[in-house]
Amino acid sequence: MKILSKSLFCIFFLIGISYTILAQEQEKTMILITNVNVWDGTSDSTISADVLIEGDKFKEIKANIKAPKGATVIDGQGGTLIPGLIDMHQHLMLWGGTTEGTYEYDAYGQGARAIKMAERLIQQGYTTVRDIGGNSLSISRLILEGKLDGPRVYSAGPVISQTGGHGDWGPTNEMPGEGNYQTMTANTHVVDGVPEVIKAARWNFRNGANFIKVMAGGGVASTFDPLNMTQMNIDELKAIVEVANAYESYVAVHSYHDRSYNMALDAGVKSFEHGFLITEPTVKRMSETEGVFWSWQPYGSYTLFAGGFPDWFTPDMREKGAAVNKGAVIVPPLMRKYGVTVVLGSDMFGDEVRFARTNIISAKEVPDTGYTDLEILKMATSNCTKILQMSGPGRDPYKAAKLGVVEVGAWADLNIWKDDPTKDVTALKSDDDLKLVIKGGKVYKNNLK
Repeated sequence: MKILSKSLFCIFFLIGISYTILAQEQEKTMILITNVNVWDGTSDSTISADVLIEGDKFKEIKANIKAPKGATVIDGQGGTLIPGLIDMHQHLMLWGGTTEGTYEYDAYGQGARAIKMAERLIQQGYTTVRDIGGNSLSISRLILEGKLDGPRVYSAGPVISQTGGHGDWGPTNEMPGEGNYQTMTANTHVVDGVPEVIKAARWNFRNGANFIKVMAGGGVASTFDPLNMTQMNIDELKAIVEVANAYESYVAVHSYHDRSYNMALDAGVKSFEHGFLITEPTVKRMSETEGVFWSWQPYGSYTLFAGGFPDWFTPDMREKGAAVNKGAVIVPPLMRKYGVTVVLGSDMFGDEVRFARTNIISAKEVPDTGYTDLEILKMATSNCTKILQMSGPGRDPYKAAKLGVVEVGAWADLNIWKDDPTKDVTALKSDDDLKLVIKGGKVYKNNLK
């Protein structure tokens, strides 16, 4: 009798599993996109093809796909289908800026504004962002769990800064150890010495960070630090890199000049932001160092810093921004000359995030870089793929598939544009010309109806 009971239990258990698997298969949505020219993110041209999405991934990409039963069919109206855009330098939690007097929102207000920014970014066509400073860890998790709408978020969590560094956003009358609202809400860690920086980096990873961001040199939008200073010493930087290596992840640094870039290279840093005051020998060294890449912000450095500074910039910040603007035309051609992998990050936050795509167009406007429109578009799509994967299997929430490409098995993230941005990236300028945005098989914007 016991044997019979066990057998019946096994039978019903297996039947239950079968029905569960069948139900899950039936729940997978199918979307067939027809009448489009497809750019896969890596090729030199587009192809005429249909695109079939099953669930959250690309299922087929070829001509004349027969619509599966129950599939939603979308006519692409002859537009160009490209991978979803990726912004590699974003700050979801910093709507109000970073200087004294701009802390107009408490943690709840910052979170609400971050949600609004995330929604605006996906409506811009950005299906993935790398948040490189600010406590967006909860926002990242909620989007991952499907509880909020927005792009996928790879978050560094709070930046790591020394006292008086680019991430020290406290008031001028703050005493050592007091802390301020930006440290209390964990948008930034202000720490000094090897034990403190190790603890900060470990705290970030403990709370879900995908990589680490360190302020390693002077900045424009900060009160206490000139551009030409180095921040953190070599032992502190090496200690932070060692923590990241333990997680099989990586470190990104903010900096502008040769001394801080070379110190970061000595420490084993892989991701280099800004850098508009570095010289040719440093670029050459970057090209010779495995796994190193450069994150370019052409809108801020070239377009904005030509004179149209944010209202909250102080006179000192405007002076520093003008210095960066002079170098904004020198460094990009060097990066291309030495073959450094380049990705685009808008560094546009707050209300201006509505115009984040302007950053891609600004890359074309910088004179004499040598970059083609296709190369620039790769900086906002497929060039980002390996870099996002550098978070490592334990820190990459999207490791199950590729990002930044349109290929079978990759995450089904895409835009459809009226014209072909691979030939002219200014095709990305108008919101009206963005016809469709899909992230993970879910439609976020559809003007093809």
